[in-house]
Amino acid sequence: MSRYTKAVRRGALGTAIAGAVALTIGGVARADNIVDTIDSSGAVTLVAGDPASTGSAQIKVVSTNGAQDETGCNIDTGEQFAITFHTPAGVTAVPASMPFTSCDVFQTVTFRAAAGAVSGHVTAEITTNTTGTGTYNNNVDIPITVNAPAVQDADGDGVPDATDNCPAVPNADQANADGDALGDACDPNSYAPVASGAPADVNGFEGSPLSTSGAFTDADGNQTLTVAKVSGDGTVADNGDGTWSWSHSTTDDAAGDVVVRASDGEHAPATETFHWVAANVAPTVTSVSATRVNACTVSVNAPFTDPGTADTHTASIAWGDAGTTTVDPAVSAVTGTHTYTANGTYTVGVTVTDDDGGSGTGSAAPFATLNTPSALMQPINAAGTRSVFKLGSTIPVKITVTGCDGAAVKTLAPSVSLTRIDATPDGSVNETAVDVAATNGLQMRWSDPSYIYNLSTKLSQQTGAALTAGTYRVTVSDSSFVDSVSADFDLRK
Repeated sequence: MSRYTKAVRRGALGTAIAGAVALTIGGVARADNIVDTIDSSGAVTLVAGDPASTGSAQIKVVSTNGAQDETGCNIDTGEQFAITFHTPAGVTAVPASMPFTSCDVFQTVTFRAAAGAVSGHVTAEITTNTTGTGTYNNNVDIPITVNAPAVQDADGDGVPDATDNCPAVPNADQANADGDALGDACDPNSYAPVASGAPADVNGFEGSPLSTSGAFTDADGNQTLTVAKVSGDGTVADNGDGTWSWSHSTTDDAAGDVVVRASDGEHAPATETFHWVAANVAPTVTSVSATRVNACTVSVNAPFTDPGTADTHTASIAWGDAGTTTVDPAVSAVTGTHTYTANGTYTVGVTVTDDDGGSGTGSAAPFATLNTPSALMQPINAAGTRSVFKLGSTIPVKITVTGCDGAAVKTLAPSVSLTRIDATPDGSVNETAVDVAATNGLQMRWSDPSYIYNLSTKLSQQTGAALTAGTYRVTVSDSSFVDSVSADFDLRK
């Protein structure tokens, strides 16, 4: 297929003026026997960069001499025209080229203008597939006017939407505190959080609740903030309004720093820092009790508490006689047993010390040692076969008494009592009474190496009444004895 050659001259406004075009094929000019005209109609106005802005023009082949070919118009059988459009910069023709196979039939071309497109004229380049001769007039000249897009200002604040950082909200000042894409007037998160002030440091004690609080503010509203602990011990509660609360409880003395942060999800977070101390608390000895084990031995029980549950403890028991006992480790309750080697009254004290050096003390009520009496001695059997005496005889009642130092105690005056417990004696007389005078009164006397009391069985020394046959219990007691001693015997006629 050959292309037409044509001479074009332009006017002062750049409009293309096309004349008759001779068909040239293989370098030889040919002409149809009929003159045809390819013409256009319409002018187009577009808005640059607006995809909804389009414009159309009409193109057709027109017979100029009235004669007709075999096909009913000036286009020979088998002849086909094609037009390719040349547009101003930024303007697009759709389609960019179109074929023609018949006369007097309009065909439509549509135009669009991209951003930056310019006004001008659309011209055309014609091609055909025929080898006939003739003249073809190209009258395609479509004026294109490209207008700038209308300035939009939806909120009426005098700032075009294209450059307005809040196109739907009036903000002529275009204030933008954080420098992002949205102005303050329509940005729900324009400002960074700010610490309201340093939270108070905390001074407390181990085992006790520690607490403090603080707050952050945000010009956008405190509800935009998320508050959390960054580092340190304890728990931080976000109250949902920019304020926060910290709580902590320790099992031992300790100290540390806590950093709390507030973030709005967009800007640099704000932080607050405080220091806390949980001081050691000394253990408390809640009570000390001293319990007698025997005349000279005491058992101690001393419960204690310590809010520092992680503390370890040692204890010292002072028995009051210069003797001490160390308990390590000590757990509640502290216990110990001690035997005194001298009679007296002693106060037992207990001191409990934790691993941080704190200590607590307590003491028991004074503890008095006692003397230890022996069992009743012969002629009264204190154990085994019960002694049987002849009614009216005198019976020696004898004991020894030992102090905590193991020595005999000689300065006492133990008392003697007699009680009839059975009217029928057992067995026959098996013990010989001493024929001595009965002891006056009811107290024993010291007669080395023992205390002695001559018990008359003629008359009751308690009531003066005559005694009768039966089983009797004799008891020896003294306020210094750990226990009284007694034995049973029979009296027979």
